[in-house]
Amino acid sequence: MIIKQKLDLNYTLSFGKMTRWVSGLLEGKAIALKCSQCEKSSFPPQRICDCSSSKNEWFELSGKANILVKTSGVDGDFAIAKFEGSDNSAVVRLKGFKIDEMNGKISSCDPSKPSLNLIPIKSGNE
Repeated sequence: MIIKQKLDLNYTLSFGKMTRWVSGLLEGKAIALKCSQCEKSSFPPQRICDCSSSKNEWFELSGKANILVKTSGVDGDFAIAKFEGSDNSAVVRLKGFKIDEMNGKISSCDPSKPSLNLIPIKSGNE
């Protein structure tokens, strides 16, 4: 038996400690966390460091990244990128990249859909 019924949901999401990171994405800024114990930097931020410490401080990166691996699919172009000043890598959505471009910078995103977007760095566009 199947019962059909319409369901509407209204909800508010809170990003908690990650609010500063999400706000940075909306503005096209790379906001990272630095561990107070081992000084490892993470972007995207890790609330608990690999050294098991939860003591950390926010800071801003340049927003520039090197692409390590690219892929394309029906949902768009994506990559694993390493941001300058970060000790980890991130999955990013690529916007406007040519096949041979391997350097980019963070760009702002749609406020209703926070995401980590990367646009190419062109000569004189740094």
